[in-house]
Amino acid sequence: MTLQAPTRDEVRDLAERLGLRLTDEAIDVYSGFLAAMVDPYRRLDAMEAPAPALPDRAAAVGRAPRPDENPYNAWAWIGPIEGSGTGLLAGQSVGVKDAICVAGMPARNGSPLLEDFVPDFDASVVARILAAGGTVHGKTACENLSFSGHSHTSVPPVLNPRKTTHSAGGSSSGSGAAIAAGDVPMALGCDQGGSIRIPASWCGVVGLKPTHGLVPYSGAFAMDATIDHCGPMGARVEDVARLLTVIAGADGLDPRQDESAKPPAHYLDSLLEGRKPRRLALVKEGFGRPESEPETDRQVREAMARFRSAGVEVEEVSVPAHLACFDVWHAIVIEGTSELMFKANGLASYEEGYASAAMLEAVSGWRRRPEEISPTALPAFLMGAYMQERHHGRFYAKAQSLLGRMRAAFDAVLADFDAMAMPTIPFRALAHPAADAGLKERVELALPMVGNTAPYNASGHPAVTVPCGEHDDLPIGLMLIGRHFGEADLLSAAATFEKL
Repeated sequence: MTLQAPTRDEVRDLAERLGLRLTDEAIDVYSGFLAAMVDPYRRLDAMEAPAPALPDRAAAVGRAPRPDENPYNAWAWIGPIEGSGTGLLAGQSVGVKDAICVAGMPARNGSPLLEDFVPDFDASVVARILAAGGTVHGKTACENLSFSGHSHTSVPPVLNPRKTTHSAGGSSSGSGAAIAAGDVPMALGCDQGGSIRIPASWCGVVGLKPTHGLVPYSGAFAMDATIDHCGPMGARVEDVARLLTVIAGADGLDPRQDESAKPPAHYLDSLLEGRKPRRLALVKEGFGRPESEPETDRQVREAMARFRSAGVEVEEVSVPAHLACFDVWHAIVIEGTSELMFKANGLASYEEGYASAAMLEAVSGWRRRPEEISPTALPAFLMGAYMQERHHGRFYAKAQSLLGRMRAAFDAVLADFDAMAMPTIPFRALAHPAADAGLKERVELALPMVGNTAPYNASGHPAVTVPCGEHDDLPIGLMLIGRHFGEADLLSAAATFEKL
């Protein structure tokens, strides 16, 4: 598309929409200045920006799955794409959430708004999987615009293999269901408020939200750079450790990553060492919440008793920041999503890194078809726009300024304990809504489960969920939260429990 200077009428229309009362003379003057500002943009457009290497792959790869090979609706697209054949993932098949780009495969982020977007590049994590010998089995289904913790907004809804009448969790719903069904041993998810840990917990598998910035987010659909995380899910802790070893580390393209941060480790080594935690903090505020289910609380406490039986010291502690940090996260996800995901088409300001022009154009499609925005994302879009217009970003800025205090509160606990523990989700998977369920019920189902998971998206601490029990065929997850870049110790603690 050739970049054009705005016409005089366009300048007048823009000024009126911004509330500027300009005279005809002023319109003429400013139109001239704006026309002169176009030439630098044209020269910028001709420059070559840093970008991922384009894979040598056919323009279109794979196909939509047949119903007989997709009984739980876990897959949005299937390949496979074979990797290098050698490396840590040799012989392993991996699912990739539909919110993460794979060259030649549709990247719809669960939304009809993006149905025509097929990227020509691999996200950094996908390129690393293929280089390490892994096979990309396909794209796992996810919730509409990744904005639901329940699996009813994907089309068709993702079913929980443990109990098909119930939710698989979201938004990485297909990744959780595909692992639970035995289709693949591991998969990638994205997590802004619990979207890895919710489906892992409800499907009875393992899921890790890594330390913020440990795993590059380049090539995935963003909500807010503060809370965007990409991470591994697996049938066992070992699968998660193996996949994390491959995908962790700076890629030079993602501004969420601090090049000076602690480098990634070979996380399988820590499991082989067999080290176990010495002290665990049972967080009082993670239990007995208004939405908590007594059976879930009971089984998580029983899980901690198993740690005690193995010689691990477990102490219940009060961590008020767990509740306060939810409110901080709330402002960030509401206003950040509204501004970045919608108004800025997924591009955050003041960030040095890579942004795909094709992705930005695809996300901007909501402006042409606003009626197709996910109903579960609309409340955040509307409230974020209201808060920006009425309060000019004051609460978003305040939430950002409080992040350091929240991190310090959790760090103070983790200075004395190896990890904090609580139920991943305060209740077991919910049933899918009836076919004739109204809008209110469908929207209400989207986010009541993030009370324990979301605070650690804001604080950036790593958090892993591991199955600890079940009731009425529905799994229950135990969540362990560790120190920043302490994934090796955190996964060792999860592996200790898995063995118990």
